This record gives sequence, structure tokens and C-alpha cells, in this order.
Amino acid sequence: MKRVLVTGATGFVGNAVLASLNKHGYVPVALVRHGSENKLKHSVEMVKGDVMDKASLLKALEGIYAVVHLVGIIREYPSRGVTFEKMHHTATKNIVEAAAEMGIKRYIHMSANGTRLNAVSDYHITKQLAEDEVKNSGLDYTIFRPSLVYGQDDSFINMLAGYMKRTPVFSYFGDGSYPMQPVFVGDVAECFVKAIDNQSTTKMIYPLCGKNVYTYKHLLRLVGKALGKNIILLPVPEFAIKTGISLFGKANWFPITKDQFIMLTEGNTCSSDDAFKILKVERSDFYEKISSYL
Repeated sequence: MKRVLVTGATGFVGNAVLASLNKHGYVPVALVRHGSENKLKHSVEMVKGDVMDKASLLKALEGIYAVVHLVGIIREYPSRGVTFEKMHHTATKNIVEAAAEMGIKRYIHMSANGTRLNAVSDYHITKQLAEDEVKNSGLDYTIFRPSLVYGQDDSFINMLAGYMKRTPVFSYFGDGSYPMQPVFVGDVAECFVKAIDNQSTTKMIYPLCGKNVYTYKHLLRLVGKALGKNIILLPVPEFAIKTGISLFGKANWFPITKDQFIMLTEGNTCSSDDAFKILKVERSDFYEKISSYL
């Protein structure tokens, strides 16, 4: 049986990948830090370790066939040592070096849509540095760049729904025309797992987006509709949000950071659906999915 180590296994995407690995006959091995075991939603093999501790990674990689690296954050907490540089770049450097040292060739990496050399946000800059580590590692890698990933336990769509449940009025930024192409977590997980033994995907980078493009304003209306609420949408000028971010953006209680605002206004769509075609993964309908769980 092929044992596959999953980093970030206790997270939102991680639990979906564990389920997909089971479905396709692999043996999922979850890398877990002490005290995080209760976040696993599936009965799988566990190994203790930390992506910041290379020695623990070398031990965790014993007998492993492939690695699926999912560790990442959407918001920094510098006071706790949780930064984009550390969790994206350094963590990736550690795992690819450990995998190479242990002679493990197959490596699946989760990056993010919008990652590029000339990125503006620190989030995408550190994602690019991580990709560079992967490409220079000598591993048989596949890099996936998902757009906004949604599902029953996501943070973004459920955050929007939580606000909408408490009030009939919801604000949006600017004219709300920012394009978005959210992708279902189960579809993302299927792509990751199906790529493991698909040699045509090695040394490739694929964006992963859902099948429909929505404006941010339209997406908000769909969330409200799924909740059975007729939400009143009110625009907030971009300069007001930028002022709030400059004053409070680093505070944990403020709902949006500078990087999140940059990424939202840049848009989040894909120009290719090659991964879904090659891996034969049918993309889910956004409204149908959120209606099933909101």
C-alpha cells in the first residue's frame, strides 16, 4: 500500500485530502503537532512532527511514497511567530529538503492562484518563494494554485454567511465588480490525489478554479439566497476600507488585512481548466454546494 504524508492535514483542505486518499486506495499519513490530533475528522495514521522541525520531518517521511504539502495561512499573527515567510517559504523549504534527503520523489504542492514573480501582496510573494523551492528541489513535483476554496468548513463563505445571519444589511467594497471563481474543496482534493500517480502532471503548475465566474457582489447575493435571506447590499468606498486597514489592519479583530484586500480587488479567476480535464475531475456548482450546507 502506498503511504502518502499530508502536511496541514488537520486543516480545511487537509481533511478533504485525507478523505480523497482513502477513497482512492492510498494510506493517508497525517503529520500532526502535539495537541492538534482532535482536528482530524478521519481515522488515519498519524505521525508527530512539525514543518518547522526538519528532524521530525525526516522521521515522519520514513516509508512514505509521496508528499502532499498543504501548510499555509491567510492571515499573519507576528506576535505568535505566524508569518507568511515562515509558514509558506520556510515550511516548504524544510519539507522539500527532507523529502529529497529521504529519496522521496513524488511531491504535490498547494500554492495559490495569483502567485507570480511580480506579485504585490506579501501572501503571493512568499507563495512564489515557496514555489521556487519546489522547482529547484529535484523532486517530481506538481504545483496547484487554487482560487478561493469553499466548502462546509471554510472560513470565507461561512464568515460572510455568519454576518448575513445577524443583519439584513451587508456592505461590499467599491462597486463590487471584482471577479471571483471559487472552487469546491472536494474538487481540489480530488485533483491533488489523482495527480499522485499521473506522470503527465509532473513538473507542471496548474491553476484550480470553479466552473463559473461571479462578481463579488453577485457572490454575496448567492450566499444570501442560499440562506433564504433577501440581503440589502450597501457599497463602501474603497478609500474608507483602505483607511480602516491602515489604522487597524494588523489587529486580530479587524475583518480584513491589507493582503486580503489586495487579493480581493485583484480578482481571483483562472485562464485554464487543464487540470480538471487531465485528471477527469468534474467541477461542482457553487450555488448548489453552498445551498446544501449553509
